[in-house]
Amino acid sequence: MKRLRDGDVRGGDDMGGDGDDGDVRVRSAEGEVVAWSRSAAARSAALANWVSDTGGAEGAFATLVPAAALRTLSRVAEGGAEDGRALEGCSLAQLAQLLHGAHFLDVDVELLRLLSRSLCTGHLASKSGPELGRLLGVVSDFPTETERQAATEEPLYAQDAQHDATALRTADAPTPPAPVCWLSTQLVNEDALEDALADADVPTLCALKGVSLAWRARARRVLCARLCARVGLPLTSNLVEVTELDLSDSRAAGHLIADAVDASHGLPNLAKVTGLGGFEVDVAALRHVESSDVLEEDEEGPPSYPMTGVRACIRGEGEAPMEVLLATCALRDGEARVPPGAFRDDTSMTSIAMPAGLTSIGRSAFRGCSSLTSIELPAGLTSLGEHAFRGCSSMTSIELPAGLTSLGGFAFARCSSLTSIALPAGLMSIGECTFYGCSSMTSIALPAGLMSIGEHAFSGCSSMTSIELPAGLMSLDWGAFDGCSSMTSIELPAGLTSLGEHAFAHCSAMTLIELPAGLTGLSESAFEGCSLLTSIELPAGLTSLGEHAFRGCSSLTLIELPAGLTSIGEGTFRGCSSMTSIELPVCLTNLGLHAFQGCSSMTSIKLPAGLMSIGRSAFYGCSSMTSIALPAGLTSISESAFYGCSSMASVALPAGLMSIDWGAFYGCSSLTSVALPAGLMSIDWGAFYGCSSLTSVALPAGLTSIGEHAFHGCSSMTSIELPAGLTSISESAFYGCSSMTSIELPAGLMSIDWGAFYGCSSLTSIALPVGLTSLGLHAFDGCSSMTSIALPAGLMSIGEGTFSGCSSMTSIELPAGLKSLGGGAFYGCSSLTSIALPAGFDDSILRSAAVPPSAILCFAPKVH
Repeated sequence: MKRLRDGDVRGGDDMGGDGDDGDVRVRSAEGEVVAWSRSAAARSAALANWVSDTGGAEGAFATLVPAAALRTLSRVAEGGAEDGRALEGCSLAQLAQLLHGAHFLDVDVELLRLLSRSLCTGHLASKSGPELGRLLGVVSDFPTETERQAATEEPLYAQDAQHDATALRTADAPTPPAPVCWLSTQLVNEDALEDALADADVPTLCALKGVSLAWRARARRVLCARLCARVGLPLTSNLVEVTELDLSDSRAAGHLIADAVDASHGLPNLAKVTGLGGFEVDVAALRHVESSDVLEEDEEGPPSYPMTGVRACIRGEGEAPMEVLLATCALRDGEARVPPGAFRDDTSMTSIAMPAGLTSIGRSAFRGCSSLTSIELPAGLTSLGEHAFRGCSSMTSIELPAGLTSLGGFAFARCSSLTSIALPAGLMSIGECTFYGCSSMTSIALPAGLMSIGEHAFSGCSSMTSIELPAGLMSLDWGAFDGCSSMTSIELPAGLTSLGEHAFAHCSAMTLIELPAGLTGLSESAFEGCSLLTSIELPAGLTSLGEHAFRGCSSLTLIELPAGLTSIGEGTFRGCSSMTSIELPVCLTNLGLHAFQGCSSMTSIKLPAGLMSIGRSAFYGCSSMTSIALPAGLTSISESAFYGCSSMASVALPAGLMSIDWGAFYGCSSLTSVALPAGLMSIDWGAFYGCSSLTSVALPAGLTSIGEHAFHGCSSMTSIELPAGLTSISESAFYGCSSMTSIELPAGLMSIDWGAFYGCSSLTSIALPVGLTSLGLHAFDGCSSMTSIALPAGLMSIGEGTFSGCSSMTSIELPAGLKSLGGGAFYGCSSLTSIALPAGFDDSILRSAAVPPSAILCFAPKVH
């Protein structure tokens, strides 16, 4: 390449200066002489020629280059092409002067590239078009902003209408703003300007297209020259006219895939590619392989790829090798990748060596290749798509390239034969379900820089016995190691701030867990099902335990809760059947649903004074618990709170208790007595159901309702005091209280519901209040010891089976206001001999009442 020279300064008189004998003297634009060593001068064609012509012993080579630039160039030339230390800290203006000087002195290509690299990476890279314009001191001459933006977004290898060496080599806008350095002024030669861009990356060149028309032309020429150089075309080629391309050199050099991608983008009318080892590609036909053959991606149906159509465009004998096949895909798609779904469910594939130049493997590319045992990935691979090797059940090992920084979700899911995999050092994240179901994997070394492990990343790796988590790990997502049933211990790194739900759930062999001191909470089901875990030390700063955090840890006997714990979530210790006792911290205010359900070995627990709520079924099934004192601030006992605590003999209820909810003490068969506080207002369904040892209960005066089945099955209860304000007795309230001999009903009682005293077989008599208007179905069914009962005058209805099975009843008097008598009302009243009826009573309603044949109906005389 011819460089600009000024004939008036190619030589001259010795001006003196700082040179030593043997050095080559170079005169600056200011007249200062700068000494170059002979080795440095040898890298300049201009100086080498001058020395050859003159001997260089006398005089100095005259230039138009500033002295400072000459000195820097001398140091760089002396240090070698790779020694860029002399360029550190150079401004854009200084680099422009250095490039100008390098062209004036006609330095070698390596030195020129070093200067170009420093310019491009240090000053031009990562800047937008407007930023570059300001930096270069160029005013945009695009007619509109839309056209300027379009220039930056045009096809990568767009050419000018005239693509020869002189096309659009015009000066920049004549009135630029005050520049940092007007590069095109310093580099007055157009070749020098384009050489300065030799090491600019593609984004920078695209941004330069939006600076001005002239800079667009330069960027276009640099890009197109690169393409031509790569694929073996003359630098002045018109890319639109190229129809055939020989890629044999590209194949030999190992960059076939990359060059196929560039050809796809830059040669719009390419019809045929040859040089593929006996194969050629019909690119014209390839363009007609319809993209509509590609299915939509979704979770269950991964994409397919029109590989059959692509293969049909390859001409040659036999089956094309993988390199040629993927180069053909690159020509079609314009990407250096294995296309999504390309080889999905290809069960004939046993081993693959991926060609160089591939940068990514698409989603589901090799999914379901169940016969694939080994694959060799290229060094330049940077991206591995979701489901890439999912279900490759015969693959035993794989080595991932060093440049890979992330693994897509499900990438190796269900690779059930995979025993080992080497993860690259630069890997920063492992995606969702990446190694899900890799049941043969025994261990894996995680890189030091790993920061996150995605949901279910190693879930179901049932053969994994241990894993060392890197110190920098910050988050473990949902179910990361769920179901690693052979893992025996785990130490969580100090910097871990997030532990996902189910992170180590069902690690049934786990015996040791070390938690980081900085952890403030345990998430839902974090260690659920770790059935061999006997103890765990919780960090002092822990403030909450998530739902089911230790559920099913059936061997857990010892755990000390931190003093600052304020909340225990739903089912946190559910099923911890070996836990005998636990001390709850004083700060605890909330105890979640099912918190200690099924802790069948727990004998006692001390509840903190500040506890405000006990969740539903909190102590359900704690069958060894003998007693409990509830805190003063508790106002209600939740549903099934102590359900099935069959060893509980006593319970101390707080004075402020207002309600006992559904089944609160259901099945507490050892409970002998309970003192209900004066402020209690309601007892819900089955609150004391099955408390078969309970002998007596005094209900407080303020109680307004007794729930259905409230004392059902309290077979030892002999008496109960009902409050005066009670207006109804609910369904089966005292069902099966077989030891109850008598009960006094309050005067204001208006109704007795279904089966209220069903099976109270020891009840001999009962006085019904005068305000009672109805008796529910089976209300006194099975009261086999009852001999008589006085029905109040205002009673209007008797339900079905009300006195059924009252086998000791001998007589009964029906009230005058009775309007209905239910079917089977007296069924099984085998001792009933007399029924007194009021005058005018319609005895027809007795027909369905199952009155025994022996009973005599006695009508009272009519009053005249």
